[in-house]
Amino acid sequence: MNNGNQISEMIFQFAEETFAKLKSLNIPPYPKYYHDTFVETLQKSGNPEIIELSQKHSYLFSNAGQEEMVSETCFGLMKKGLEEFVKTNDNLKFISDETSINIDNIKKDYESVDTHQVLQAFDNFQGKILHELQAADETIAKLKLEVERLERESNIDPLTKAHNRRVLVKDLEEVLNFGQDKDMDMHLVMFDADDFKQINDSFGHIAGDKTLIFLSKLIQNSLRRGTRIYRYGGEEFVVILNRTSFDEATKIVDRIIKETSDSKLLYKNHDIHLTLSAGICSHKQNMSADELLDKADKALYEAKRSGKNCFRSTY
Repeated sequence: MNNGNQISEMIFQFAEETFAKLKSLNIPPYPKYYHDTFVETLQKSGNPEIIELSQKHSYLFSNAGQEEMVSETCFGLMKKGLEEFVKTNDNLKFISDETSINIDNIKKDYESVDTHQVLQAFDNFQGKILHELQAADETIAKLKLEVERLERESNIDPLTKAHNRRVLVKDLEEVLNFGQDKDMDMHLVMFDADDFKQINDSFGHIAGDKTLIFLSKLIQNSLRRGTRIYRYGGEEFVVILNRTSFDEATKIVDRIIKETSDSKLLYKNHDIHLTLSAGICSHKQNMSADELLDKADKALYEAKRSGKNCFRSTY
């Protein structure tokens, strides 16, 4: 068997593992979900030939076209919606012309009118208009739901259901636009699962995936309603604590770290002990999104160096 066939077989094997993983986690194999899981499986294989191939021919392993596909689909749905508006408008015009009342036919003289015929014509016209508007409303409502679904899927991490990095950058820049020229009560927190590679190595990647799902839910449940959690990459999660004092922010982070350490995650009769480290960066005047993320990452590194299962802060 030549080298090309071996590589092909390995890629097919990764594809099968990807489908199996999505199925075990009850995740539909949508293109974006499949791609992210496939690339993660490929990278975790550690096979130098496959990794080199994916880097050399990145377009074959890229999901860059996914967002373009979502945009094109949304554009197509918008076009279809406009076509429905035009169709409805034409139908309403046709109904109006068809049911127009010929006053000369129903007017007996200048003093009396056949009111029964007039009311019947009005009822007929109203019935057709309401039916047409209801049909148009149902069509547009379905199109709106489809656009919202596409937008939601392009913004959500398929594994943990946290928001992805794309949404993080967008939300962070939006927050900064309101107070870029002054210090704000806003703190960016970066969490990282301690010794996550050891969990993968000891219990397998499915256990690792379930761990990430568990952590995402635990962090989200510890935040006030409306606060988003973002999967920054790998086992890293980010939270933006806006309109929050520094003392309150540290209490929130400390509570999340303690709840994680006290939690029990059971996988195939094995207890997986989890701990989190965190870095907090408090906003200061004229800080950019990149600065906040970089400083939070450095604070997180200090927490790791300090023994893990703790947090460090900076500004």
